[in-house]
Amino acid sequence: MKTKFPIHTTLSADAIKVLERYEKELGAKNIVLEKALLNLDSTRFKAKLDTHNIDRLIKRVTTGIPGMDDFLEGGFPKGFSIVVTGPPGTGKTTFSMQYLMEGAKNGERCVFFSFEERAQQLVQHFARFGWDVGKYIDDGYLEIFGISMLTSEEMMEIIDSHKPDRVVFDSVNVLTAPGDFRTSTSWRGLHRLLKKNMTTAILVTEKSHGIETKHYDDFDFLGDGVIFLDFVQTNDIDTTPMPVMAVQKMRATHVDHSPQPFRFTNNGIAKYRALNLPSRVLQERLEKRRAERLGMSGDEI
Repeated sequence: MKTKFPIHTTLSADAIKVLERYEKELGAKNIVLEKALLNLDSTRFKAKLDTHNIDRLIKRVTTGIPGMDDFLEGGFPKGFSIVVTGPPGTGKTTFSMQYLMEGAKNGERCVFFSFEERAQQLVQHFARFGWDVGKYIDDGYLEIFGISMLTSEEMMEIIDSHKPDRVVFDSVNVLTAPGDFRTSTSWRGLHRLLKKNMTTAILVTEKSHGIETKHYDDFDFLGDGVIFLDFVQTNDIDTTPMPVMAVQKMRATHVDHSPQPFRFTNNGIAKYRALNLPSRVLQERLEKRRAERLGMSGDEI
């Protein structure tokens, strides 16, 4: 006995069931096909998530910041968008450059979009830390777009063409306000592309307040992780502020959220948590600074 559908049919079992159902209801073949195709087109958005084929192991991307990977279970989760934020002059661009250089050294394709500095100025910034940025640019591992006037669509074309492993946007505040960024269709498209390509991105943003202030913007909510850089005075004798960074958020990662000291050297950012300063001391200083700022606000009122 012959089967109703030949063995070489390209229709799936689900498609055949749809055809049979509409054939019984409508009879006419052309109407059956039209309805069936419309039904198939709408059901493609309702595909079940195949949990059995999801890679349960979270791949990590090394940060290039000595000591930091130890506190992030090996680095940033691959494909995450990390917000690196803080007041001006706290090392956000240096952090981002060091992150890209780590990728270039590992043979990964990297792209730097700067919206505030010329490409030549950025190369000089790289070079002052002894990084042979020219070599990685010539070898195709690093692309730098300085004072970029590119639209989000043009950046998507560049990312789609280069398919980088790492991307930095510095600084996103120049392009859009936090509230507009999260709802912008063009930036949502860029965000989807980064996720699709599993590109691990850093979004540099600016804060007008210090790390002691518990205030977040839409950039922070959008990011898979948030790293805050700032300067804190650690004692009353030495009034020189110490650079600190805090991992305020990192999805799929157990982290210590307390601020940790680091150092700037001729080779970039030195060992994270290098000075072994108790977290309690930093927290006390942050509480003192918060109280001082609240007092100043009260005086102004």
